[in-house]
Amino acid sequence: MEVKVSGEEITISGQIKTIEDYQKVKQVMNSIIDGNSKLLIIYIPDSLSITSSVIGYFLKLVYENNITLNMHVKDDRLYNLLDVLNLVSVFNVKKM
Repeated sequence: MEVKVSGEEITISGQIKTIEDYQKVKQVMNSIIDGNSKLLIIYIPDSLSITSSVIGYFLKLVYENNITLNMHVKDDRLYNLLDVLNLVSVFNVKKM
């Protein structure tokens, strides 16, 4: 997995599946939030799913830190997972 940042835009390439992936995502996003950003635009072009720890972290950002997430996913399975978990509106998920 690789994380690229351009301003408030974050692209997470590859599969999100390990605790190391979670830690990397968290570290990158925390550095952006520390710059007083209240909006994060997340692109997930490859992953079929995301770990529960990453979902939990995204929920913390939305509900505790009042961060607006705009998530763009390519894979139908990931979109469906987020839909089943009722997170499409929470994370403002759109298909790429």
